[in-house]
Amino acid sequence: MRGVLVALRDQAVRVFRDPGALLILVGAVTIYAFFYPIPYLPEVLKRVPVVVVDLDRSALSRRLIRMVDAHDLVSVARQVPELAVAERLVREGDAGGILVIPEGLERDVRRGARGTVGAYLDASYFLVYRQVLTGLSEATGTLSAGIEIARLRSQGMSDAQARAARDPLPLVTRPLFNATEGYATYVVPPVLVLILQQTLLIGIGLLGGTEREIGQAAPATPAGPLATVLGRAVFFVGLYAVHAVFYFGVVFRIYGFGQALSGWTLALFTAPFLLSVTLLGLAVGELFPRRETAIQTLLFTSLPAVFLASFSWPPEAIPSWLRVAAQVLPSTSGMPGILRITQMGASLAQVWTEWMTLWGLSAAYLLLAWAVFRWRSRPGVAAS
Repeated sequence: MRGVLVALRDQAVRVFRDPGALLILVGAVTIYAFFYPIPYLPEVLKRVPVVVVDLDRSALSRRLIRMVDAHDLVSVARQVPELAVAERLVREGDAGGILVIPEGLERDVRRGARGTVGAYLDASYFLVYRQVLTGLSEATGTLSAGIEIARLRSQGMSDAQARAARDPLPLVTRPLFNATEGYATYVVPPVLVLILQQTLLIGIGLLGGTEREIGQAAPATPAGPLATVLGRAVFFVGLYAVHAVFYFGVVFRIYGFGQALSGWTLALFTAPFLLSVTLLGLAVGELFPRRETAIQTLLFTSLPAVFLASFSWPPEAIPSWLRVAAQVLPSTSGMPGILRITQMGASLAQVWTEWMTLWGLSAAYLLLAWAVFRWRSRPGVAAS
């Protein structure tokens, strides 16, 4: 125990005397907490500009244009007389789509014939494409439903009967776990979990690389390498436990994430996640020859970790061998587990597999870190 406490104290001194490590382990965690969510705060892309080519110039076409402009997702930026002019505006980035109202639309509708309108969408930016398609489809669909209901009412039906005949089986949808259907609620919580992992790994790797630069062996304690590993692990887990409380208890509430979370369940699940990340960092950090190498190498792993965690890419689309290999990263189990707890109100039993995987990783990385520290503490190895 004395060796563990000595290692803990020495590690705290090293961190707070190293401005670079302090910037990553404390400063970056705090800055990212408020900087990263800012671009996603609008949640949903709205009021995408579209260009209208009205060749009909009728009361019905003007009504459709007003309905399109009133939709939340799109806005009528301009009305132009020719399709070529509208195409030029889309190519220049001034609009995300084109609505073409053909000549004779109102005449066809009055005759009871099927009328059509054209939509040309910018598919080079999928989010813009989706919003414009949804906005134009809903606006034209609403107009079409109104015309059909008016026709049925003219045949003697009541308003309720006409609505029932027009849509006999309405579909009622309720978005679960993301009521706003927003991008921030979807992407920010898991990325904040990844930030905890990556800053912790980079910070530990930077400190390990500093030891290699000055030719220093892993400091021995009165109880040997195992006590050194445990003491350092206690320090880093304690430091990042404070960060986790700040993220999940403060940042999540500021931005409205995780309204269903259970504090005790989240604490129990986060403990092996932070422990496994710390022990992995201690094992890997002793292998970097320079502090810059740790930053370059570990920063590169951030994007693969996002995809392998299967929140931004479906796990069914990932090769089975890669899904198995991805389990060596704590984020692969940590991110989906924390998401289920914070966003879906999952109990510990419902994330049991991920929880036990993190404990298994903690045990494996403890043995690995102990072996690496034993090797590093041998005479002549520190300078190699």
